[in-house]
Amino acid sequence: MFTLIRVCLLLALTSGLSLFGADFSMRVNDKNYLDTQGFSVFLYDSTYHPVFVDQKNTAMEMILHGQRIATNGDVRLMPTPEQWDLVATLKGREADKTNNRLTANLAFPTFDLSYTLEVAAEPGGVKVSINLDKPLPEKLAGRAGFNLEFLPSIYMGKAYLVDGSKAGIFPRTPDDPMVKVMPLADEPKKAYYLEDWDKAKGYTQPLPFAEGKSITLGVDDALARVNVQSETADLMLFDGRDRAQNGWFVLRSLIPAGKTTGAIVWHIRPDVIPNWTRPPMIAHSQVGYAPDFSKVAVLELDPKYNGPQTAKVLRLMEDGSYKQVFEGPITPSTPWLRYVYSKFDFTPVKDPGLYVIEYADQRTAPFPISKDAYANTWQDSLDHHLAEQMDHVSVREAYRVWHAASHLDDGRLAPVVGEQFDGWNQATATDGKYKGGDHIPGMNVGGWYDAGDYDLEEPAQLNVIQSLALAYREFNLKYDELTVDETTREVEMHRPDGVPDTVEQVKHGAVLILAQFHNIGHSIRGTHEPDLRQYTHLGDAASKTDGRIYDPKLGPNEVKGDYSGKPDDRWIFSTTNPFFQWNAIAALAAASDVLKGYDNALAKDCLDTAIKAWNDEKAHPTPYPASGFGGAPAGATGGVLAASQGSVSGARGGHNGQSNSGAPASSGGANSAAPNPATTNAATPGAPAAPPGFGRFGVAPEWAAALELTIATNGAEPYKSRLKELFPQMITPQQMDSRGWMAVRALPYLDAGAKDQMREAVKTYMAGVDKQLDATPFGVPPSLGTWGGSGAVVDMAIRMYFLHKAFPDLVGPEYTLRAVNYILGTHPVSSTSYVAGVGTVSKTKTYSNNRADNAYIPGAVIPGYIIIKPDFPECIDDFGFLWFEDEAVVAGSASWVVAGNAADAITKEVQQGQ
Repeated sequence: MFTLIRVCLLLALTSGLSLFGADFSMRVNDKNYLDTQGFSVFLYDSTYHPVFVDQKNTAMEMILHGQRIATNGDVRLMPTPEQWDLVATLKGREADKTNNRLTANLAFPTFDLSYTLEVAAEPGGVKVSINLDKPLPEKLAGRAGFNLEFLPSIYMGKAYLVDGSKAGIFPRTPDDPMVKVMPLADEPKKAYYLEDWDKAKGYTQPLPFAEGKSITLGVDDALARVNVQSETADLMLFDGRDRAQNGWFVLRSLIPAGKTTGAIVWHIRPDVIPNWTRPPMIAHSQVGYAPDFSKVAVLELDPKYNGPQTAKVLRLMEDGSYKQVFEGPITPSTPWLRYVYSKFDFTPVKDPGLYVIEYADQRTAPFPISKDAYANTWQDSLDHHLAEQMDHVSVREAYRVWHAASHLDDGRLAPVVGEQFDGWNQATATDGKYKGGDHIPGMNVGGWYDAGDYDLEEPAQLNVIQSLALAYREFNLKYDELTVDETTREVEMHRPDGVPDTVEQVKHGAVLILAQFHNIGHSIRGTHEPDLRQYTHLGDAASKTDGRIYDPKLGPNEVKGDYSGKPDDRWIFSTTNPFFQWNAIAALAAASDVLKGYDNALAKDCLDTAIKAWNDEKAHPTPYPASGFGGAPAGATGGVLAASQGSVSGARGGHNGQSNSGAPASSGGANSAAPNPATTNAATPGAPAAPPGFGRFGVAPEWAAALELTIATNGAEPYKSRLKELFPQMITPQQMDSRGWMAVRALPYLDAGAKDQMREAVKTYMAGVDKQLDATPFGVPPSLGTWGGSGAVVDMAIRMYFLHKAFPDLVGPEYTLRAVNYILGTHPVSSTSYVAGVGTVSKTKTYSNNRADNAYIPGAVIPGYIIIKPDFPECIDDFGFLWFEDEAVVAGSASWVVAGNAADAITKEVQQGQ
């Protein structure tokens, strides 16, 4: 009887495999993934991130018709796991080209569960199998299952079909019944913040909204249609957005008890369009071009695409018609990663007007050719994104209130609790007169939310101050469209108040850094949420805490004036290091120079504080932390990923904000540890050597401090002498890519021969630049990490502007314009501008703090594409929940203010000289 049932099932599956077109064959290619024209399957080419854990780009992944439709295919212990939930440990992976099979060896060690995940080619798709080393532990029955997650922006609103007859539509809004799923009695201990997170969320999971043996997803979408059939347990469709806005649709089958080989067997058959090729993508600047400068579009082409060898430029006429004004050849194609690239140079088109580019059957959106092409690229970044991110104030735009005054209860000294989420650590249990859990007065002023979350990252604060100070001084930036009142804690957009917005923003950052030095005595790691419930908060930041200072003598719901018994105040991570200290000195010195004439008392405070910090740093060099920006507490190992794999380290005691028991890690503040006399630092004699990770900064932070103090004091000593001393070290090719280019700003304070030295250094640097930039078809630094690389490109635009200004015969203007055009659309994957709201077509779904509304903050500069390993460049236009592609940081917006002004200045300079 069992054999008959088995045969019938296999016949049904075989019949199902003919559901779509021809039974194509997949092969394991030279990059070790399964591939056929129009469809690819990766298996653990990427792994879980050591800090952020589940980034939706690992395990089994499927790319269909140029879109990554599915990810995270592996065994999970929940129907809709979240970012920090338990994940398997990868022990190894194999690519079998003979049998066209991918295999990953995996385990949940804490549950004594080991298995292989196998993806094998079969006619018309792949067969996915889970093979256990031994039967599933009884405690995991009903818990462990194979999950495969599908991208919501592709499938929501699309149809699905279950068992060929039960139809449904993928929901746009999650609305499923929830059930309580309590942790196992002997479940491995989690890190304290994960345990608290689970309790706060209530241990709920959604019920499936569809269930059957065969499910076809995207029935009505020819580019995303895929059928999945299960030989074993039923398929269930869940909506991961019930638990988190960044959740995906999850297809899942439970692992049955008692089975080992073939515990899970799925047959996945995508409806691959025969001979499909990806349509050409025309990458160009979405704000257009200046008339007398290079205009080059980059065509991203499928290697199998056979298209024309010319492209056209059409002018958009006033009556809506198009008139061809130029036709030219495209260059021979150059392979890079998955695609090939050609260039189309239409520089001869110079007449002002609106234009489109046409290649084959693709036509771009209109863009202008105008002498003011770059004039309005940066304002949104200054007066929308940076303004919206201002902490400790309310921000209004016409009828809309972006947020009320937030975090007025800042803050409490972070206790030592072991390794913290998001890469934060507090290394010392006390700092000066404060111990863990103590309120530090005066810290509820200034600063900007770092990114899509609400913490105050110290490097970002210092970066914003220095970038905006640079923009103000270099471009005489008197732009004024904001009203900022620090006394009443009110900010209003589109309302000039007579003070340049860059000055007001610099002031907003400076008051935060001054508060650190005045109240703690030094720069700090930053201010961060005490728990994951707050960290994941979306909405008005003012509603995240009660705004009242925590008083442990009050009851949990008791309020007395400005105090309450609710320990929701953010934690101040006070651990510092030389990188923070020198950059804080540089930021305060730069701020003092900008604030003169607008707030002379504050300017003096900034300069006096910077000078005192310089003297203190010279007399008593700050030691580097053992690891990371904030240091790691004793005994901490493994990181957040280890915590998500069941390996817990670090202390739990005191996580509610009270001081840990036992002796403090240091008897004084974070600066009190004595330096090791056996080690030296090139920057400051007697300072401890930089550990791995900090060495790349070299003397650059101290150089920045010396430069800004030299400028702020008009060449006073000892800053000017130190500037001269460090100058030869800072003009090497390696440093030029970092802060060496800043030497051009130091030239007025250096000896006459310094400019000749700098000229030779720039010659040497430029000799290697083109070779590096030619590594990609776009002529800018590639994005090779786990976070999009737009920041490096903006840095290139700034660096090349200043080198061009100082040595125009050595560095042409095209480098800066190329980098700016890249950000504005001349980049891989799509031609969408990376600056939200800027350009004809721009990214309007970003990983900002309003992402729950599928929205964006104008002027936010996203990271841009990353390479989904091994070779798939991705930046999804209509989805804003992948932080590594979509999360704008304030430092990036501030840098863009400089870069946008640089591009405008270059083009205006040439036009004015004509």
